[in-house]
Amino acid sequence: MAYEKYRVIASKEEYYATWDQENVDMLSESLKEMIYQKYFLKCIVFQRDNFKCQNEHCKHTDDRLTLHHIKFKKNNGKDKPKNAVTLCKSCHKLYHQGKAPLTFWGMTYRIQKQEGEINWKVQKAKSKKIREENREHCGFKISWKLLALLMKFLEREYMELDDD
Repeated sequence: MAYEKYRVIASKEEYYATWDQENVDMLSESLKEMIYQKYFLKCIVFQRDNFKCQNEHCKHTDDRLTLHHIKFKKNNGKDKPKNAVTLCKSCHKLYHQGKAPLTFWGMTYRIQKQEGEINWKVQKAKSKKIREENREHCGFKISWKLLALLMKFLEREYMELDDD
């Protein structure tokens, strides 16, 4: 049966008893605690959500389930049941790519790009292209640090030209 390990909450000792002991011994106590707390949170949230994607518009009923933080961890979202929801892998991915909103518990959430926000994936791809072009023509490598410094310099110079 799917998600069997999340249907009954095991104690920390019971949870690690299913692991290869050599791997468990390599973990620090704080890392063991962090891993167990993630497992514990998933148990609570998956059980609460009846092991189903909570997105009202989900079309992927057989997809693998994931835990989604409503308030992102990078924005100080906590690992708490009230800040977590069960989503299928497809809904989760589409949401984070900004391709589809999520609707659950009477609320709709969507990723919105703010005007002027930098798309770092695009910038990294452009930087990589510049490095490759310069390597071919000039015969030397440019470090990421140097490239970032050059981009900042060029941006500042460009801004000054706009002011004129």
